[in-house]
Amino acid sequence: MRTIPDFWFEPRPWIDGGWHHGGAAVDVVNPATGRRIATVERADAAAVTRAVDGAARAFESWAAVPAAGRGRILTRLAAILLARRDELARLLTAEQGKTWQQAAGEVDYAASFFQWFGEEARRVHGRIVPHPEPGREFLVAHRPAGVAGLVTPWNFPLAQGAKKIAAALAAGCTAVWKPAEATPLVALALAPLAAEAGLPAGVLQIVPGRGAEVGGVLAAHPAVRVLSLTGSTATGAALLAAAAPSIKRVSLELGGNAPFIVLPDADLDHVADELVRLKLFVTGQVCVTANRVFVPADAAAPLAALLATRLATARVGDGLADGVDAGPLIHHAACTAVRALVDEAVADGARIVAENRGYEADPALARGSFFPPTLLADVRDDMRIAREEIFGPVIPLLSYGRVAEAVARANDTPYGLAAYVYGRDLARCRAVAEGLEVGIVGVNEWRPLKAEIPFGGVKHSGIGAEGGEEGIREFLATRVVSLPRPDVGA
Repeated sequence: MRTIPDFWFEPRPWIDGGWHHGGAAVDVVNPATGRRIATVERADAAAVTRAVDGAARAFESWAAVPAAGRGRILTRLAAILLARRDELARLLTAEQGKTWQQAAGEVDYAASFFQWFGEEARRVHGRIVPHPEPGREFLVAHRPAGVAGLVTPWNFPLAQGAKKIAAALAAGCTAVWKPAEATPLVALALAPLAAEAGLPAGVLQIVPGRGAEVGGVLAAHPAVRVLSLTGSTATGAALLAAAAPSIKRVSLELGGNAPFIVLPDADLDHVADELVRLKLFVTGQVCVTANRVFVPADAAAPLAALLATRLATARVGDGLADGVDAGPLIHHAACTAVRALVDEAVADGARIVAENRGYEADPALARGSFFPPTLLADVRDDMRIAREEIFGPVIPLLSYGRVAEAVARANDTPYGLAAYVYGRDLARCRAVAEGLEVGIVGVNEWRPLKAEIPFGGVKHSGIGAEGGEEGIREFLATRVVSLPRPDVGA
């Protein structure tokens, strides 16, 4: 059994390069055991305002640092994260619940964004455009937008921060980061590591606190010019409305209802392996996880049998233990919400094919917020479990007749974040993928997200993109200068 590492940081706001006392304190609890890990002082509205003001003061000098210099700091931070991988993964597992292996993968993923945007910083350049009048030309330049307010969720508390922080800082912005209330520790752990990498004081402020209080200040403060949120669609809509009076740029990565389409020629053994891996990843608490599994009617029973076998052998428990495949949900309220979706579906005609309650045999986990990985058959489109994001380890199987029908049903949702297509005929897979109204499609791949590509949703799933060369653009403003063209003279 791995242990929680000793803290190299203080559980309080990080403002202007140092630790500051906050207001009310809140306990951070290990969701696998129910035990307190730390008590964190929250930033109140005054502390958040102080953080924004500090970021605004640091903006001019940070923006003036050459792009290559900003990039070197970010790539150094990537190297530091990788060097501290085990400690960060243990801390992340303790406060979030995912397995150590998944947490270590998240550290790698976070480091990849600091590496990527560290390299992208020097590739932000403008262009000269011919003027329609003689003797003149246009200079098109991209400049940092200003202070960025960053709000991240609890399911990927390090990686989601890294996506936003790395892009903002590479662009020349300074940032105020509000981590999720349930998982502030790994965010605070990043502060001294960023300072070690050479990040100047005030460039990154970290303010754990209540969403409404911190978000309200970020939305209202005139120095904040960009707001970037990863969270629920309801939270995104509220932040968008709050930012409207000050006309801020807003980037939103919101909820999903991802379809997973099994084509008639798919290798069902491969599908079962990939689908279980996907649904046990962070115990199903992922906005891009498969939420509706569309399977040909004649393949539903064979696939259900394969999935049931794999779920039965999975180990659910404390993510700090060896050999665990899935950890707890983030808290007991999450278990209650997922249970309500499953019970309602069963009452409406769905069948529970398999459940894995192996964790119940371990008394050390009695206070944990565990939910049994569950396989449901005979799910219909009109059931709430097929209309809403489950955010738990539940696999709902929905039968279909024709592929065109499956695509139409997959698109019949206000969400459009991710989708998956599995089959042997790649031309058909591509045709199906192109017909799906989502931001990213994995064809025979359960985890297509990488730092090198843009990721964002359509419809109610978001605005803007993270990652790729597009990610840095969220934090840049364009300025055009019309000027006389130089003349060497006669």
